Amino acid sequence: MRDARGVGLLLLILAVASLTADAAKKDDWLPITDEERQFKEVPGDPGAPAVLLYRETYTDDVDNYEHYYYRIKILTEEGRKYGDVEVPFWKALFKVDDIKARTIRPDGTVVNFSGKVFEKVLVKHKSLKIQAKTFTLPEVDVGSIIEYQYTLKPSVFNTHWTIQHELFTRRARFFLRPYLEGSYNIQWVSYLARGRTPPVSGKDNAIQLELQNIPAFIKEEFMPPEKMLQERVAFYYTRDWDETPDAFWKREGKEWHEAVEEFIGKRKGIEQAVAQIVDPADPPETKLRKIYARVQQIRNLSYEEEKTEKEEKREKLKDNKNVEDVWKRGYGWRAEITRLFVALARAAGLEAASARISQRDEYFFMKDLLDWRQLNNEVAIVRVGNQERFFDPATPFCPFGMLRAWRTGVQGIRLDAQGGVFIKTPEPTPDQAVVSRRAELTLSEDGTLEGTVEMAFRGQEALDRRLGNMDEDEAGRRKELEDEVRGALPTGAEVALESASGWEGTEEPLVARFRITIPGLVLPTGRRLLVPLGIFHTTRGNPFELQTRRHAVYYDYPFQQEDEVTIQLPDGHRVETLPAPSRSNPRFGEFELVSENDGGRLRIRRRIRLNGYYFPVNQYLELRSFYSEVKAGDEQQAVLEVVEVGQR
Repeated sequence: MRDARGVGLLLLILAVASLTADAAKKDDWLPITDEERQFKEVPGDPGAPAVLLYRETYTDDVDNYEHYYYRIKILTEEGRKYGDVEVPFWKALFKVDDIKARTIRPDGTVVNFSGKVFEKVLVKHKSLKIQAKTFTLPEVDVGSIIEYQYTLKPSVFNTHWTIQHELFTRRARFFLRPYLEGSYNIQWVSYLARGRTPPVSGKDNAIQLELQNIPAFIKEEFMPPEKMLQERVAFYYTRDWDETPDAFWKREGKEWHEAVEEFIGKRKGIEQAVAQIVDPADPPETKLRKIYARVQQIRNLSYEEEKTEKEEKREKLKDNKNVEDVWKRGYGWRAEITRLFVALARAAGLEAASARISQRDEYFFMKDLLDWRQLNNEVAIVRVGNQERFFDPATPFCPFGMLRAWRTGVQGIRLDAQGGVFIKTPEPTPDQAVVSRRAELTLSEDGTLEGTVEMAFRGQEALDRRLGNMDEDEAGRRKELEDEVRGALPTGAEVALESASGWEGTEEPLVARFRITIPGLVLPTGRRLLVPLGIFHTTRGNPFELQTRRHAVYYDYPFQQEDEVTIQLPDGHRVETLPAPSRSNPRFGEFELVSENDGGRLRIRRRIRLNGYYFPVNQYLELRSFYSEVKAGDEQQAVLEVVEVGQR
């Protein structure tokens, strides 16, 4: 809920917080208290490697900078890793300045950081480049206190306070000086634990918050986006104090609609363009497929490497003013390409509209958070017959009629002149994300398996790999595929890619063929050999071994895996026994593993299908049980026996 302003009981506390915030802002070191010197153990977590004694965030939207201050005490040998500091930032939007750091030894002596600050890339993919300033504090031992501070200068407002940290936080203070010139007001939504004090406005409309004993944020594999789970406060600027969510989104929808329609217009060049793409006699579905395929050929600037200012000047790319510019110049940004698709569909006689939608890779849409940046993607909606269908033409390699996974099952606004209506994009389905493996293997008497494996990736699985390898050369793509197969096989397996096709496709699968050798997989026991049925899964356990879980289980999308393995048996061997088929069919998935004796060959068919992608904590035990059944099935073995010649 939106927090009320002016909580009088906190004014004295917040006055003190303001003084300390000003101190950190001026790059001063705050005094270390006796309590901090004597702190030995995190309450309720005696093995914690370190504790965040003090943390401060000072945000100034007037002068447009953020100042961060951290004070950490090292409690165990493991905790010494916190002496290696990383400050992540997106170079296109942020600049990191004024890094200061020091170590306070257990005896109280101070060692100031005077080393070099390095820069490294954390994530790089086309226009997205997340980097980090890195440095190592000196003489960090158990009992030391380390502290560092830095200034982050953003190019745009994106004000929010992340309250939780991976370490238990003894004290934290947050301060915001809002930009309130003109008609702007600032409001916020608090996502804090029950009983915590909400932020309040103080002197000069500064917003302040002081908290103590904040639990560490515990990460889990396959959890929803961190931003949705951590305690946080999200700020947004408004023009009207009393604006309701419905009124806000209606107003934003009108403005978006006006901008889209102005960019699309009704242009002669687009009518001429569509005549080059479709035949008037084509049925609607055929027209749309042809338009979609042609639009996907437009150069997509949103997926290109970040360019220097000199490179941009050399290339002389112009800003597109309308869809006709996009068509004639042959390039555009995501939203521009989507609008071109809508314009061409309309010119072909189809009913088409744009929609602004959210994306669920970093957060989930919250209607009561009146921040237009939540709806940061555009997709197209086209009526074909009696059905409205969603399209994602501005995502390279995205199949016709499919949205990239992060844009499925999310809320958005279908734009119109009245401000639009809220819609939800289609939910993803398992048949849109399929991995198939076909293996032809030969077993030798010493237990070595070797042969060929053909993998086919379809739908979201192919799209992920195509997008993830857009900027990789052939060697990089080879390594990516070989590592993936090697990771599914027992340690020591040899994998070599023989061929790969479909990297530039959309509808067709991405197909890769490998040569593999797995030494010692089949275990001899006297006159018998034990062959595991889960060839590609023998090294994978249940991903949910723990009895309890804090967070929901969250995948990018539902999926389906299909394996068909044929093993040619060595001379003098035959199948003695096979386990009974394994089958599991809970409400959210299916698993089947069947083995067959085919003369001198062993055939194995395996199929797993997960129908959902979000499983709340109250479904965890059922999901865990399902994966336990999968693991048990994969660990089953076929028994081969040695026979005399003529007995087979």
